[in-house]
Amino acid sequence: MNELTESLSLIFARKDSRRMIILSTLFFFLMLLAAQNGKSAGQLLTFTALSFPERCTLFLKTFFDIQDTFTASTLILAILGSFFGGINLSMAYTYMRMRGEIILKSGLYSGLGMLIAFLGIGCAACGTALLSVLLGFFGFSTMLNVLPYKGEEIGYIGLLILFIATYALSKKVAAPGTC
Repeated sequence: MNELTESLSLIFARKDSRRMIILSTLFFFLMLLAAQNGKSAGQLLTFTALSFPERCTLFLKTFFDIQDTFTASTLILAILGSFFGGINLSMAYTYMRMRGEIILKSGLYSGLGMLIAFLGIGCAACGTALLSVLLGFFGFSTMLNVLPYKGEEIGYIGLLILFIATYALSKKVAAPGTC
């Protein structure tokens, strides 16, 4: 747990990492809103009976309608998932900045090697997103209705996996080893 606090203090001390947390957290939350409300909000822009400012106002109200979109528990999942995703992305960014400086000073690897190393860090959310798409393709997504909370458990498991990935990445940020 010491690595996590050391890594968090490191990324919060760096201005670029703080900016990365804020921007990526907002981006992830906006992507969730776009997935939930984007289609209906986009259809409102086609109403010709309303003036353009009225359509824009209605679009924004519908797009950012959190009260009707999320329940309390799904809102907590969305906020925590976006925040942990932002921290995870910021830790990966900080790790690559620290690691990249060491690699570039040694002259052993090129930029392509740094890109491959960055992709090798990985993210638990990417694997679960791919898995959910594949399972949905084969019809397994309808089995979520069998679960007691209609699949909300999967969101909490994903949040736990994201926290574990953040903790594992914090070990790398706290002590970035060299090859």
